[in-house]
Amino acid sequence: MAQIARDAANRAMQRGAQQVVASANEVAGIVMRARGGVFGSAVREGKQVVSIRVFDRGRTGTATTSALTRAGLDLAAERAIAIARTVEPDPDAAPAADEWLARSASEVPMFEPSNLTAQDLGGMALEIEEAALATGGGSVRVNDAGAASIDASAAMAIGRDFDRSLVASRHDIWCSAIAEQDGMMVQDSWSSSDRRVSQLLPPFMVGRTAADRALRKRGGRTVDTQTCSILFDAPVAASLVYDIVGALTGAAQYRGATFLTGGKGAQALSGHVDLLEDPFEPYGLGSGACDSEGVASIHRFVISGGRVEDYFLSCFYARKLGLQPTGNADGVRNLHFTSRHPPRSTAALLRLLDRGLWVTELIGGAVDPVTGTYSKAAAGFWIENGAIAFPVQDITIAGELPVMLRQIVAIGGDVHRSGAVRTGSVLIESMRIAGR
Repeated sequence: MAQIARDAANRAMQRGAQQVVASANEVAGIVMRARGGVFGSAVREGKQVVSIRVFDRGRTGTATTSALTRAGLDLAAERAIAIARTVEPDPDAAPAADEWLARSASEVPMFEPSNLTAQDLGGMALEIEEAALATGGGSVRVNDAGAASIDASAAMAIGRDFDRSLVASRHDIWCSAIAEQDGMMVQDSWSSSDRRVSQLLPPFMVGRTAADRALRKRGGRTVDTQTCSILFDAPVAASLVYDIVGALTGAAQYRGATFLTGGKGAQALSGHVDLLEDPFEPYGLGSGACDSEGVASIHRFVISGGRVEDYFLSCFYARKLGLQPTGNADGVRNLHFTSRHPPRSTAALLRLLDRGLWVTELIGGAVDPVTGTYSKAAAGFWIENGAIAFPVQDITIAGELPVMLRQIVAIGGDVHRSGAVRTGSVLIESMRIAGR
């Protein structure tokens, strides 16, 4: 891939492009699913794609191709150049300045050979399904159980002398289970993802957990409309982190389309809350020495003691805001949402909640990115005296994110990873529940 990316950049420059960012990516993998004790489906995935982005005095054009021949690269380069000639110029549309590039940064380990065959993955899927069914004792059926293993390689070439490449692996196992009681069905799921097979949860545990989570939701009912404390279960709490991320992107800050408007240094969250970005975690799902613009990644606190310290910036929006890019052109790196208070287990958080709602599922709804108005359909459990009283469904939870984030009472030590985000359960002091 490295040579292909370099060839693509060179051929674009030979055709008159002033500045070029070229990337080449290859993905290959196998996905296996189980159904009814046999292999339900087997899919072998594979693709190669080259992207060429050219810059010409503030004008940009991008073209992609899966034809990795010289003719294919030439055609993509010519298309990108032609597109650039048709758009309005913007002085901030330019590749990364040389001092921003990750020329000396070491690559982060992201690949470990698995040697998994389709038969191996199929066996994992069958084990997941079998464990879920055994846990349910006839009350559970499996909607989806599967395993996937994917290897990827990527390379970029910028201008005449910047080249970087990487290889990465990713493995996933998952289960979606349905539990039935008195003709009513409820569904839940569980999964495990890692770049190393050895770090995945055992397949039987994924199936068992999915079934357990579905079984405990049976018999759910609504509650009275009221205001109370709410505990977001760790997998659900990740959505709050993504809401924060969205408000701190360069696009949101530049356009003013954000509920976090105070700028750097503003006290936006409770004073005990930190948000750390660690791009250099070995085998992290969000790791990388640089972003898709070649900008060096940064180990940093985005939020420290509840105060906004930095944003998530591409080169374009960094220039718009008069700031330095942060290496986030293609998303966030490994984020750790933590509290400076001593960590608490889920059980300890429920005792701290005492009486209120434990949210384990968000079903629909929306967040207004400008005002932070929050309203989502939810399900979970009603808590009395720190213990589960009964399952809850058919409710909506509502609040204002600027207020909610400053009312974070605790973040648990029951850390769960959702993609590039790690967080424990999050306890909010007060939100509105709309029920009966």
